[in-house]
Amino acid sequence: MSAGCEPDQPVYDRVVINMMSLRVQPKQLTVLGAAIAIACVGGAASVASATGPSGTTNVSGATGVSGPSGGSGATGVSAVTGPPTRIAAMPRAVLRRGTDDLTITLNAGALASNPQPTLQPSVAGSWTTWGGHETFTPSYSFAVCGSYTLTIPAGTAAVGETALASSHTLHFSVACPSVKALQEALARLGYLPYWIKSFSGVGLNVPLTTAMASERAYALPHGWLHRQYRNAPSLEVGKMDATTSGALSVWEQDHDVPVGTAPDAAIWRTLVREEALNHGNPRPYTWVTVTENTDPELLKVHENRRVVITSPTNTGVPGATTQTGEFPIYVRYTSTTMIGTNVDGTHYVDPGIPWVNYFNGGDAVHGYPRASYGSPQSNGCVELPIPTAERVYDQLMVGDMVDVSA
Repeated sequence: MSAGCEPDQPVYDRVVINMMSLRVQPKQLTVLGAAIAIACVGGAASVASATGPSGTTNVSGATGVSGPSGGSGATGVSAVTGPPTRIAAMPRAVLRRGTDDLTITLNAGALASNPQPTLQPSVAGSWTTWGGHETFTPSYSFAVCGSYTLTIPAGTAAVGETALASSHTLHFSVACPSVKALQEALARLGYLPYWIKSFSGVGLNVPLTTAMASERAYALPHGWLHRQYRNAPSLEVGKMDATTSGALSVWEQDHDVPVGTAPDAAIWRTLVREEALNHGNPRPYTWVTVTENTDPELLKVHENRRVVITSPTNTGVPGATTQTGEFPIYVRYTSTTMIGTNVDGTHYVDPGIPWVNYFNGGDAVHGYPRASYGSPQSNGCVELPIPTAERVYDQLMVGDMVDVSA
């Protein structure tokens, strides 16, 4: 190196540092020739084109920059202006699952240092930036069936572009979970006679936090619903079948929700809260089995693994047989008037029928005075001795299942 240059700090490094500090863009320098020569003149560095005419690119001194723009010194570089930043893509207005990420995409390939987007209500999670994208990943899940506002603040900018002059907002909601998620929640709370088991056989009916319960509603366990009790009602996984509808009706009565309400946002919020508090079914899982065409015909009331009532019963005569299948009780009366048509075409009006549990159209489990029980004698109903009918009535509620088999 020539005399006057400081060997512990090469001039080239100083020039590069100074050029970076001035934020000189490559297009502001025109290099004519194959190389740039660096020389020390009077202890200061000067840079010039090796072969091109002087003045085209002339950097003189540690900070002096001059060129076609006419700038001089550190203040001679005007700020780079570009096209306005545009938001090329926003999240959906409805998230399919609460565990989904949110991604905002700008029109350019990279983001400058930007103020962070915000979510109201706030959600535990983190933002990451990659290319022209900003992505929010929830730590667990957005609230089930929740509603949110996403704000992209003013000042957000892509590299080389002018920033957003004003903020942008998106109002979005989170879809309610699936029927299978509802079945699993009801099973965890004891309203369905099923365990959630992993494919390795490990039970998954465990207490959950609110965040975990919200996540579990969308990220279903890797397992299946396994029947707990022999002869318990069947379950069509993923379908709002009779057993699921019945279980939801029982849960609704326990939580002062009108029976028959679809699993909406309010129901899901309460389900998640109850799971977090571990507030399960306060009573045993209860259902009724009825056997037709046996000697004698029998009705049994089941509570979990126990049979608590067994009684001879009467089902429908030929031409008015009691329909087989699984049905949830949909209305109950301590006493009512029954009106209908007999098999022979005559009409009947029977007032004061006691302890009535309707489960399938006009078919009901109820009390009725007969000389005997245990054979087909009714017009389709399931008849019991009146004292037994009262005991059965006391064990049941709307939503409990009646399983009639031949």
